[in-house]
Amino acid sequence: MPKKININIVEDLAYLKKLHSGCSTELVRDRLKMLLCIKQEKYGSRKDIAIKLGRRPTTIGLWVVLYQEKGLSGLVEVQSGGNNTKMITQEAKAFIANKVLDQHTTITSYVELQAMLAQELNQQVTYAALYAHCRRKHKTKLKVSRKSHYKKDDKAEEVFKKP
Repeated sequence: MPKKININIVEDLAYLKKLHSGCSTELVRDRLKMLLCIKQEKYGSRKDIAIKLGRRPTTIGLWVVLYQEKGLSGLVEVQSGGNNTKMITQEAKAFIANKVLDQHTTITSYVELQAMLAQELNQQVTYAALYAHCRRKHKTKLKVSRKSHYKKDDKAEEVFKKP
């Protein structure tokens, strides 16, 4: 038989229900539902609560430990989001803006702009970050027109043109 969860939940049942009904994210809603299940003593083990919520028993165990260590405020605080460090510095953004918005620029591709950043500012910016920044901030579409085919016959083309 699974081990019963023995924790003291300080908050009263009405307050937990109110928080649960006003919650907008699924993760916090499940965490509060876990507290409600323990407080109401409907489900006693991690396994039973996990089956009810559609989570893993280890997840329920981690939430219980989080509640015991940090309380309700720590439980409802979601700390996901990953590494959100900026890839392009302010100096590089100013350089990009000057090059992209200049009408007399000779830049024809994002690779060329990436090489200019590396050469003049000694900054390595990934192609994806540079592409996304230029498209999002400056609405650029760096494209070069293709050359005509070298075997094209100009006289044969005259047949298709209107006089």
